[in-house]
Amino acid sequence: MTKKLSLKNVIQIFVKDAESKAISQIEEKLRHARDAASEELEIIEIDLPTIKTKKREKVLEAIHAVFQAERIDNKLFIKCDGCGKGQVHLVLASSIWTQLPNWLVCSDGIAVVNGNEFRPDVGGWSPRPTFAERFQPIINRTPPPLLWIEVAFDRSNDRDNALSKIAYVQRYCPNTEFVLIVISYRSPIPANPNPDATSVVATASASRSLIVPYLSHWDIGVAFGAALWYKMQWNEHIVLDCGANLYFNDVLRCLE
Repeated sequence: MTKKLSLKNVIQIFVKDAESKAISQIEEKLRHARDAASEELEIIEIDLPTIKTKKREKVLEAIHAVFQAERIDNKLFIKCDGCGKGQVHLVLASSIWTQLPNWLVCSDGIAVVNGNEFRPDVGGWSPRPTFAERFQPIINRTPPPLLWIEVAFDRSNDRDNALSKIAYVQRYCPNTEFVLIVISYRSPIPANPNPDATSVVATASASRSLIVPYLSHWDIGVAFGAALWYKMQWNEHIVLDCGANLYFNDVLRCLE
């Protein structure tokens, strides 16, 4: 038997005295956004209702526990990534963590940046956040990762949202390197014509590729407009500032 709970019910399980009116408003806005959408949504933006100051962090923890949500000031952004992106997140996190075993590398962790909450698609922290920061990241203000990866579909709203996020958080994360990977949602890519080949370092370009999938990389401390761009091709990789390689094959195998 399955018990169906509304967002209001779930939040009240986490926070017994949460303001049910605010939570109900979030749930209602989500319903309206989904009903009004003419195409599949990658992200839903809604206004965050007023929450009493003394309960704010606990309510935000509960919201983030239920949704893939990010917050900038009083705007809540709820991500709808699905299986396509999710596989890329997990594969990249596994590959990089294997190379950096003393780091914490995970998909969908929460970091607090300039008083707002963000969820890098893949984040790498060194040193590893404390137990309290990992299990209650908003209350304990988990710091931003040193490696921040975003994955977006080749749709203007999804891609532009990822670029806007990086442009915003980069100002407050002087020790973080950023990666954006843009993938297609339309059709699979051709299989690797030479699967036994040794991976080589990819050649960067100063301008964005017009063909997906492609990748942009911001070294630590570079300006937002100084990203390096790469067309993602089989049997190539880039070397990250953190010392790990980001293998294009890891991503491309998810897109076959």
